[in-house]
Amino acid sequence: MAYSTDGDLQVILPDILEMGIESFADEHARAKADILRELRINWWVRKNIQGDIDETKLTESQFEKLSAYLVLWKYALPQLTNWHDEDRFQKMIQFYKARYGEELEMVLRDGIEYDADGDSTVEQEEKQPVHHGRLIR
Repeated sequence: MAYSTDGDLQVILPDILEMGIESFADEHARAKADILRELRINWWVRKNIQGDIDETKLTESQFEKLSAYLVLWKYALPQLTNWHDEDRFQKMIQFYKARYGEELEMVLRDGIEYDADGDSTVEQEEKQPVHHGRLIR
């Protein structure tokens, strides 16, 4: 299941479904794949857990806003712009790209909830933040 829905987009941009595209369901699925790739690159390697990420052990709600920003920035708004004269959609693309980067950083700093032991409870040890650019001892 995707991390976000069209309803999440409407919370951020209420008229998104009134601009000529009825649904962004496929784009939500693409965003989830992009987020999982981002986690493999920026989080998984730092956690030193053996094997591949088991996405069923992630707390999906952590990525809802992140996914919505990604869908707007990378998939929905580019379909709406005319790519001429820097229309409002191009400005919105830049805005939501920045929000995505900020939200990703906040999620990583807060700590990814990953039920590594599979007991259906995320303990504090299973939610350690990732620090970028800092030496941790």
